[in-house]
Amino acid sequence: MRYAEFHSGFIWTSLTTAIIAGFALGAYLAVVIGYGFPAGQGFYALIQTHGHLQLVGWVGVFIMGISLHFIPRLASFPIPHPERMNRILWLMVPGLLLRTVGGAVLASLEGSPIFVPVSWLVVASGVLEGGAIVLYVSLLLETMRGSDKTRRLPALSAVKPYFGMMAVGWVLYAGLNLFLVLHMALNSTTTVDTAWNEFAITSFMSLVLLPVAFALSVRLFPLYLALPAPNWPVYGIGCVYLLAVCLQVIPAAPSLAGLAPDVTRRVIALGMLLKGSVILWFVWQLDLLTRRRPLGRHARFLDAGPDRPPTRPGLPDYGEFGRFERLVYAAYTWLVLAAFVELLCGAAILLGYSTPIGTDAIRHMYLLGFITHLIFGASVRMLPGFLRKKRVASTALVDTTFWLGSTAAACRVVPLLLPSWLFDELPAGVMLTQTAFAISGLLGWGAVLCLAMNLRQTQSNCYQEATGQRPTAAHGQGNALRAEGYRER
Repeated sequence: MRYAEFHSGFIWTSLTTAIIAGFALGAYLAVVIGYGFPAGQGFYALIQTHGHLQLVGWVGVFIMGISLHFIPRLASFPIPHPERMNRILWLMVPGLLLRTVGGAVLASLEGSPIFVPVSWLVVASGVLEGGAIVLYVSLLLETMRGSDKTRRLPALSAVKPYFGMMAVGWVLYAGLNLFLVLHMALNSTTTVDTAWNEFAITSFMSLVLLPVAFALSVRLFPLYLALPAPNWPVYGIGCVYLLAVCLQVIPAAPSLAGLAPDVTRRVIALGMLLKGSVILWFVWQLDLLTRRRPLGRHARFLDAGPDRPPTRPGLPDYGEFGRFERLVYAAYTWLVLAAFVELLCGAAILLGYSTPIGTDAIRHMYLLGFITHLIFGASVRMLPGFLRKKRVASTALVDTTFWLGSTAAACRVVPLLLPSWLFDELPAGVMLTQTAFAISGLLGWGAVLCLAMNLRQTQSNCYQEATGQRPTAAHGQGNALRAEGYRER
């Protein structure tokens, strides 16, 4: 069997959802919250819709597209049924559309004859999205089981816990989401149950988004950023991370949280402490921010010769993808900050202190700071190759994405971290932080729009080589090493 071509429909679905719905709703909500405008009817329903679309439509669908291209090559086994990728999109796209429209208008229809039909359209969105998720997970599992070389591929075995968590997290979220929208329709409400929705979001973030980001980082960044190959216990760190997530997430289930509140709170705090520590250890071992260890065989990227001109200092490319590494470094800086804050909050709870930092700040450090910046950086570096292009269309747009995205994350998170006494000392700071919070959504929307424009131009045009320095040989070597890195032995 041949490997399936990269299915760009997932990327365009992800970007379209983000631009039209996810980030657009986020921009509106940030302005209303930042300046204290009247929230209006159904405001909380919009918050829930925004969160769902960002998790599933923006990040989730992007992960689907990348993993369906990457994992079969990592497993040395093509997807058994590539035609199912289209079916996944045929279910996911209308599901996201129904959730967007239903979630946005349902609150304004209370008392209307069409309230009940629209409620059941939202339920239909949960059924369609759940079907797409089940198809996606089953396709990946068939690919993994079909590989007869799994035991001889240490690179795949090392990241199995991360992909296993991802599969479980997807199915868990699909079931919870369907249960929540069904419960909402049966009870004729305009929002899903808050406690269970928080549990679903935390589960998805901890079991899907972070593990898949870690797995891709371990397998790809040694190649794209000239890092040393991982010679540390990747598998073991994944298992400890899973333990931390279980301690943090399972006791937080609404059906369990009220049984023994004090014990539950301490177990969750222990999970937060362990999770933050494991993530910090992972980043330290990855060596992306610190660059402590000497390069191994990947240093061949940096060798110059008569047929191979020198690359950028310390990196294996010629600048044809822009300064994408700044987006990756920004992502991991936010990850370190989020993990450190979560570690401190867990330790504070165990010692009997209150935590002034809310879950919203930590969540946006992970999602807007880490995951979104990682998507930005990985997109401009990986997707041109997946689309059979040798460079990104505009390196200037890569820089613009970096500045808009970084400013958006800072404006969204920093106001939530500032102590209240600071505003007593500096009254003018209130308006400044309100403005920063309000514009954070617009800046984030602009960043993802720049990414979409850049990828669209990259896909639709044929470009000259980026350097004019006979890069064909270097690109050929890069492709060979990339293939070797996928199936490292």
